[in-house]
Amino acid sequence: MSLEDKVKDTKENRGFIKKAGRLAWKLGMAAATTALSVPLVGTLGIAVGGALAAGGLIGNLARGSSVYESISKSLTAYSAVNAIISPIVWVGNATFPLIQNYDLAGKILRGIYASTIYNAAFVGLYNAASHMVDNYMNPKGIMKTIKTDFFRDWWQTGLMFSPFYYMAANNIAGLSLYHPKIGLNSAPTFSVGAVPTGFGHNYLNPVDAKKH
Repeated sequence: MSLEDKVKDTKENRGFIKKAGRLAWKLGMAAATTALSVPLVGTLGIAVGGALAAGGLIGNLARGSSVYESISKSLTAYSAVNAIISPIVWVGNATFPLIQNYDLAGKILRGIYASTIYNAAFVGLYNAASHMVDNYMNPKGIMKTIKTDFFRDWWQTGLMFSPFYYMAANNIAGLSLYHPKIGLNSAPTFSVGAVPTGFGHNYLNPVDAKKH
């Protein structure tokens, strides 16, 4: 083996070890954030985070991103959702009832609020949590991460998730899904919407390999 081949082989091995270590860290964060969310919101974080991660994974792979980058970003998404699921649910429970929805106008207004102001809170918290996961809990540069592509992410997710925001804001917390083997089962409204939203958002926007 030539010196050039040895150098190349060493770089490839180091790169593999670095990637493996990064995935191990993110798997640990996924376990830690799950342990954090379950006592507070039950399995909601698992359902929503898993759905967003799965949809995003498919979207990234369909776009042509590498398997490593796609899995890495999906683990970040899962962990970020579980980290913020409790405060974001609390905000919804505290603010949705402030808008009366006894008629259609009120229901629509709740949906608009959820897709705009409430969604802005979600995107901001999600970006902050993602930064902490991707940067080994180092808050340095977190404000830049929150602001980067914030408007793009806000309007895209708000638009794609708007039907589900409307339902959740108007007290439709679960949707019945039919499976031929197990019959009718209810899934959280947020988790149902997270799959197409995760797919659409990640398919439309490239993965930044440097961050994942």
